[in-house]
Amino acid sequence: MTHPLKPLRRTALRLGVLSAALLTLGAFPAAAQTSVSATAGSLGGGIELTQSFSPYLEGRLGLHAGSLSQTRKVADVTYEATAKARTGTAFLDWHPTAGGFRLSGGLVYNDSRVDGTGLAPPGGVFVIGGVPIPVSQLGHLEGRVDFNKAAPYLGLGWGGPLAARGHLSFSFDLGVFYQGAPKVTLTPVLAPGSPLNDPVARQLLNLAVIEEERRAEKDLENYKYYPVLQVGLAYRF
Repeated sequence: MTHPLKPLRRTALRLGVLSAALLTLGAFPAAAQTSVSATAGSLGGGIELTQSFSPYLEGRLGLHAGSLSQTRKVADVTYEATAKARTGTAFLDWHPTAGGFRLSGGLVYNDSRVDGTGLAPPGGVFVIGGVPIPVSQLGHLEGRVDFNKAAPYLGLGWGGPLAARGHLSFSFDLGVFYQGAPKVTLTPVLAPGSPLNDPVARQLLNLAVIEEERRAEKDLENYKYYPVLQVGLAYRF
């Protein structure tokens, strides 16, 4: 004889399995969603591809580029400098409320650099590492600043395909990545016939240049961290 509670138990078990399955399906989107964004901000202009994995987690890849020119004094020399921002980004976005707000972390491939040309001082004398050198002998000074290629990123923002109500949506990011201490390389371009072409004089000049590089790196040490402020317009597929 069948126990009268067994059918009820089987029904309850089936309902439990069905409920668990529905909850599991509810934790993930019915179909993964993708969006493409055009962005602009402190990384320059760019494009990003975002893929949803669940209502809480998305992956994002981006390419960004831009440039900025300005006159800037670094240590003892004034340069006409151009900063060239070239970055690739790979982020994971966590949406704690399954909405638009996101916390982001990941890596930045940082191919950015700064190139500059030392401007001749009004008095006609460069000061290189504390050593006065006439412009007529030095010619001019070329400078370059490089950073770590791999940089960790942390930030917050709003966006993602699951947060969009239609095909178009806005996004923004506010964060920072650590690009390490800047590495300064200075190259003197000597005037033809300069007495500094003499091997002994050139050695002394090289020592002055090394000291100027050290001073420039100290002057730029606050640029270890690069702020990211970015807005975007996304299209969801």
